[in-house]
Amino acid sequence: MVLEDLENDDQPSKTRLLPPAMSLVLHGVLAFILWLLVFDAGPRTSIRLTASLSAPSSTVSVKLPQTVQPVDPVAADGEESARSTDSTISDLLLEALSDTVIDVANETDIQEKIEENQKSAPIVDFFGSEAIGSKFVFVVDISLSMDARNMERYRRAKKELLRSISNLNSEQSYVVMLFSWRTKTMQYDRPPAWIRAEKNHEKKLFRWLDDIKLSSGTDPRDALSLAKLMQPDAIFLLSDGQFNSPNAPSLETGWLLPNGERSQLSVSDGIATYMSSIPIHCISFENPFTKGSMEKIAELSGGSFRYVKTKSHLPVDSQRFLEAVRLIEDTYRKTSDRSTEFQRRMSFTRDFIADGEFAFAEYIARPIRDADPANINNPILRKILLTILDEELGDTRLEHLPMSPEVEQWVLDHEFR
Repeated sequence: MVLEDLENDDQPSKTRLLPPAMSLVLHGVLAFILWLLVFDAGPRTSIRLTASLSAPSSTVSVKLPQTVQPVDPVAADGEESARSTDSTISDLLLEALSDTVIDVANETDIQEKIEENQKSAPIVDFFGSEAIGSKFVFVVDISLSMDARNMERYRRAKKELLRSISNLNSEQSYVVMLFSWRTKTMQYDRPPAWIRAEKNHEKKLFRWLDDIKLSSGTDPRDALSLAKLMQPDAIFLLSDGQFNSPNAPSLETGWLLPNGERSQLSVSDGIATYMSSIPIHCISFENPFTKGSMEKIAELSGGSFRYVKTKSHLPVDSQRFLEAVRLIEDTYRKTSDRSTEFQRRMSFTRDFIADGEFAFAEYIARPIRDADPANINNPILRKILLTILDEELGDTRLEHLPMSPEVEQWVLDHEFR
């Protein structure tokens, strides 16, 4: 910029020296500001520095330390702001700004990615219990009680097992173990071998399950021991009965230890001692009396628990029902010992509940609902039975359901007694 002093022609030297001096002052101020930006000296507060660049509309805002005071635009004779044409100054200011930008991931985006990864992970479900992983062991009860409701119970379990396994992908593997007092493994391998869920793999499982015969006992310890040796991602345990063991332990019963010996710890104690590292997803199947023990196993192992109700309230085992009510009537028709009759009714009621015949159980238990408490030897059992029946049936009664002609006639004959 050229400054002219027309009124002081006699001072040419001052006129020539003024522009260089002002330029030095301006550059000195800017140099001092850049020094502060680099060394970050002094306590920090935010002030605004406006630097006019080559384009009139270009302004840049930066954070400066408190020690830097705002710099007013330098004016010449109050007419015009001095402008710097030094491009290096603007480049440094822009670079300082760009260095302060930090790209932080949004928390919502992170959570969405986690949920997306979980959804894409391979999942297997069995009667609504779910597990994530690539290797699973299914431990399924084949005790005699699985023949309940004329084998409906076992057929339902088998159908769900086939459905669950057929939904596995080719990257997943499985093993099925069936237990009573002894364990049956697929292909009868000892130790069992993983089966990859490749094309048509379930056909072999279907044929094997069709050949299985139910047998005595409800002892999953050997099967769970074998399952642990395979180190699966999860175990599914399905049972409809309360666990027991044979009178005389054998080489095939109890917990199988790494040294080949057997431990006779109970199921729950063995879970706590040997199985706490593998989640066991427990399905209490159609028998409400098993809920407590199965839920405890799930809790001890870090697995989940699910109670699966009987699929239908339709009465099935009519012959068994008629035998029970006739026995009660014939035995107690001519006696006044009501307490013994009620105790017998509760025993039958419990058995029918365990086998999923809730409509028959409710009919047998009716006389104990309003019985004199003095005639109830076991009031706790009475309360448990009636609570279960109300939870399972609601307002449904045997008379509301289709019955065999023999049962229907019995109900009609005893309706007004």
